[in-house]
Amino acid sequence: MKVACNIIQDLIPLVKDQVASEETTELVLEHIKGCSTCKNDFGEKQDKISIEKIKEDKKIIQSIKRSIFISKVIILIIGALLGSVLTNTMGVFYNFLIMPILGGISYFVFKKRAYLMILLVFVLSYGYITINSIIIDGFYWGYFYGSLYYSFIYCILVCIGIIISWLLTIAFRKDR
Repeated sequence: MKVACNIIQDLIPLVKDQVASEETTELVLEHIKGCSTCKNDFGEKQDKISIEKIKEDKKIIQSIKRSIFISKVIILIIGALLGSVLTNTMGVFYNFLIMPILGGISYFVFKKRAYLMILLVFVLSYGYITINSIIIDGFYWGYFYGSLYYSFIYCILVCIGIIISWLLTIAFRKDR
């Protein structure tokens, strides 16, 4: 069956993107075998389309990775703040669950820089507990030291979560 070149040139991008049906793909490839003009267009479009598509795909993947990373960091910050808020309440013992979970998540989010979560938990918990105590009871130098105890305990709990996650990755490694 004889098909006009302008129809084939309209179908070439569909074949390149692999969205054309099998029959259309066969028709275009059959036409390209006998037509040097369409064959050249097919090759030129192949190069331009593939390079542009690769660049565009990389940008999209980078933006998706960035947004996922930002979402994870926001979740970690909210978790650290939640643990700090629970400090002077009856729910303080939930921190024995929350902080190791934050440590485990931070190990998978930050990889080698999981220590950043320890610093974040320390700064957020120390700042929140100190400011909250000063606002409720007024200024007293002892609050600065009392806040340190809770902050150190939370940091130790985050370290425990990081260690557990690290051990789990070793246990379930695929290269064994």
